[in-house]
This record gives sequence, structure tokens and C-alpha cells, in this order.
Amino acid sequence: MKIIFRFLIITIFFLFNFLLTVSAQTTDNTGATSTAKAEPTGNSERGRELFTGNIRFSNGGAACNSCHNVDLKGFMSGGALGKDLTHAITRLSAPGVTMVVSGLPFPQMKETYGTKPVTKQEIADIVAFLTTADKEAPENVINKFGEYLLIGGIAGIVILLGLYSFFWIRRKKRPVNSIIFNRQVKST
Repeated sequence: MKIIFRFLIITIFFLFNFLLTVSAQTTDNTGATSTAKAEPTGNSERGRELFTGNIRFSNGGAACNSCHNVDLKGFMSGGALGKDLTHAITRLSAPGVTMVVSGLPFPQMKETYGTKPVTKQEIADIVAFLTTADKEAPENVINKFGEYLLIGGIAGIVILLGLYSFFWIRRKKRPVNSIIFNRQVKST
């Protein structure tokens, strides 16, 4: 029940932020929409440095890499507490990622960044980096863990059956006391 309640609160929060974003847009005479506030443009390299912690956040928050991971070649692997963000832009879109980082909908993020908020420029840099990572990373990362587990299980069964057969063939054909029993039968 608590999970459903949290999900509803997060959904309402995102919907409210979306409505605020849409209402902040103004339309000029040509019909094009322009945002009332100019959003900062992100720098992908600076976002990479912020993500890994090579550049500290201005308010002293923890690096994203301490909880999250981005699967790029030549990129240091991150934490496993949070979700893998390699394809976060594909899953959530850039505005969605921006809302997650700025809105702090998850308890651990709220605890980490509640008193040390991330600036709009830093969010834009991180989103730019995640966009670049989304484009550079292979689309379908194939996880062969299940195949390895299946092959290992089959190999283990074959080895155990082989050992069992080997020792079963070498078993005694008759009980130990049969020689003594036969001798007793002859003597009577």
C-alpha cells in the first residue's frame, strides 16, 4: 500500500511540474513558443566530470557515480545502489531526467541532495552527459548471465552424473558378510 501511495505522490509531483513548465511558456505572434526563463545549455564533458566526481558540485553534494552507473567503454564503473543510467534519456527523455534530478523523488536522493541542491547549470551538464552516453552506448546491451548460468548448471549435472556412474560401477557386487554367510552354509 505504501508503494502505491509513493507512486501516486511521485506521479502527482511530475504532473504538477509538467503543468508548471507548460504554463510558463509564452506564445509570440508567429505561433512559436519560447520559454519564459532561458534554460542553461549543458556541457557534456563537464557533466561527465560532475557525474564521476572529478568536479565537485557547487553545494557539496555526492557524485552521481557513487550510486549510479553508466556503461561506457573506458568509463569507470559506478555504484549499484541506484539504477543504471546508460539509457536514462531513452527511458525518461531529457526533461524527465531533469525533473528527477531537480525534484528528488527518491528517498535516498532526497537525503543526499535535500540540503545540498544541484544547480540548474549542473543539471543541464549532467543531462548533456547522459544524452551523449545514451547515444554512444550500444542500444541492446546483451546480458549473458542467464546463458552462463544455464550452461554451468548443465555442465555441473554432467560432471556429477559422471562421478556418480564411476563410483557406482566400482561398488561392491555383494554384501561384505556374504563370504562369511556362504562359509557358514557350507559347514552345516
